[in-house]
This record gives sequence, structure tokens and C-alpha cells, in this order.
Amino acid sequence: MANGPAENSSVLRRLLALARDFLQASDLPGVLELAGQAVSELLRSDGSLLVVQDGEREYVIELGNRKGLSPAPDSSELLIHARRAIADRTPILLPEMAPEGGADDKKLSAPSVASLIAYPFPPGRPLGALVSVWYRQGQREELARLIPALRLLGEITGAALGNIGFRQSLEDRIVAKTEELAEATRVHAVELLRRDSLEEDIHRIAVTDVMTGLLNRRGFFLHAERSIKLARRQQVQAALVFVDIDGLKTANDTYGHDVGDHLIEDTAQILQDCFRDADVIARIGGDEFAVFTIDAAHPEVLLARIRDSLADFAARSDSPYRISLSTGIVECDPASEASLLDRLRQADRLMYEQKRKPIPDS
Repeated sequence: MANGPAENSSVLRRLLALARDFLQASDLPGVLELAGQAVSELLRSDGSLLVVQDGEREYVIELGNRKGLSPAPDSSELLIHARRAIADRTPILLPEMAPEGGADDKKLSAPSVASLIAYPFPPGRPLGALVSVWYRQGQREELARLIPALRLLGEITGAALGNIGFRQSLEDRIVAKTEELAEATRVHAVELLRRDSLEEDIHRIAVTDVMTGLLNRRGFFLHAERSIKLARRQQVQAALVFVDIDGLKTANDTYGHDVGDHLIEDTAQILQDCFRDADVIARIGGDEFAVFTIDAAHPEVLLARIRDSLADFAARSDSPYRISLSTGIVECDPASEASLLDRLRQADRLMYEQKRKPIPDS
């Protein structure tokens, strides 16, 4: 068991290699496997025991070049000495001791004699101990020369085990934090969807006429302005149609306001049947409607469509009222810089010019 300078250098190189290997170990079995290999190579012992105490828990692993890694029995003599070294915070050197029962006598250089070292680590407040036994008699001086290697082995192994514990704790915290962030992200996404849905609902309410489901005056200007810009950009003809219901007051006075409301709703449906989904159709007042359509059709063609829609409605309706509409149509030249409001006022004037000559329903 004597150590010379060359062997000391070899021990240090092996310990450095062990420290590097520990950095790559990702779990407890990996650390213990590396520690067992180093104990066998450096100490050439007949058996070693690693004890680590973590609060109320105690981990005991037997590191033997003959048995491999296996838990040591609680009655192990090595375990008793390991616990005593930790409790006393001091190494134990036993040059001559009675070996445990069942030891292989062929391993003994002197009958019924063994040598043992138990070294606690780290110094000061030990958390563990490394114990090695040789089934042969040893001198105290020879055992003492093994203490530096044993001490370094124990401290490096203890640090590696602490690193594994810290890494596991860190991974657990990262997993918990990741799950927490994922949940926060999910909640945030749900809240954003809720807000988006709420904003959409608010916007829809703000631009929609409750009675007919068409756009209201605000919605008409919002969407028609976009259509005007599109028509100018694509250099296509468009038209603005102003529609007024004839005789709504008479219907209200004669049949009641509920029937008058139905008349308004039916007019909205007639306009929706007459124009395309892409056209901007709105109820902009009590009995007034406006349509902006990107369409190159002549105003007379648009008027014919409205008459046809009125005729279709009259043919299938059993309502007590007769729907009559006055209209004013303004063609929108894409080269013109006239505003939407100016065109709406112009269509309104044209409608009033035709007010005394409403569009017949047949």
C-alpha cells in the first residue's frame, strides 16, 4: 500500500479524470458507477462503502470490485464505522481488525486480520463517509498515506452527488416554472381571445342596425369609405344608391308600429336580395337606406333590379302593406375626388326629386 512520487502523480491524474467524468454524469447511478471504478483503481481495496446523509435520509452504496454496485446490509461493519466517522467528524484508521464473517480467508495475508480506513467528508460538517477495507494486515503509516487519496475521492464524490441533487432541484424548478409559464400563457391567450371576441362584439354592435341586422350609419361610412378607396385603386366604376320607404308613417298610423317595423325589415331583405354580399348596404335613418356598390351597371339597370326585387316580394308576401320605394342613384367616377358624404347628399337630393314618382312594385 506504499505510495511513491510517480504513484502520487498517477493518483492525481486519475482524480482529475474522475472530476471531469463527474461533470458529465447526469444521475446518481452514473456518479456511483464512476466512484466505484475510481476506488477500485486507486485504493485497490477489497471492499468500499459510500455513505451519504441528506437530512433524515441516508444513502448507502457498496463499492466493490468483486460485487459491483449494491446496497450494503444495515449490519455491515463498514457501515458502522462510516456512521461513527461522520458522527465524530474524524477519520478512523484500523490497521488490524477482525474481518466480517464470511470473508474469504484466501484474501488475508495474516489469518483473521484486516485493515480499514473510514474518512468523513467534507471536513468540518461531514455529510458522508467513504470506507475501504483490505483483507490483509497493514501498518498505520501505510494506511495514513492513503488518507489524501481517500479524502479527495470522498470530497469529489460528495460534490458530484451534491451537483446531481442541485441539478435535479434546478430541473424540478425549471419544469415547475415552465408549467407555470405555460399555464400563464394559456390563461393570457384565453383572455386575449375573450377580449378580441368582446371587442368584435362591441364593434359589431356599434356598426349594426339592431332592427334589420344591416350596417347602421356609422358602419356605412366605415365600410363604404374602404370600398371607395378600392374602386379608385382599381379604377372601376361604382354607384351610391339612396333609398327611402314611401308611406312608412301611414303604415304606422294604420296598422301600428309593429307592422311598420316589419315593413322596414322587409325593405332591408329586398335590398339584400337585390345587391351582392360584397356591396355595402345600410339603414342610415328611420326609413332611409344607402347602398354603395362597385358596379359598372347604368343607374337604370340598378333601378330595374330594385323593381324586380319589389315584384318578387309582392308575389310571395301576404303582408297588409304595399312596399313602395323612392331612390336616388349617383355614379361614382374613380377619377373623382368627391367625398362619400357629398355623394350621399347628392343621391339624397335625387331621391327627393323622384319622391312623387315612387318605384312601382309590379
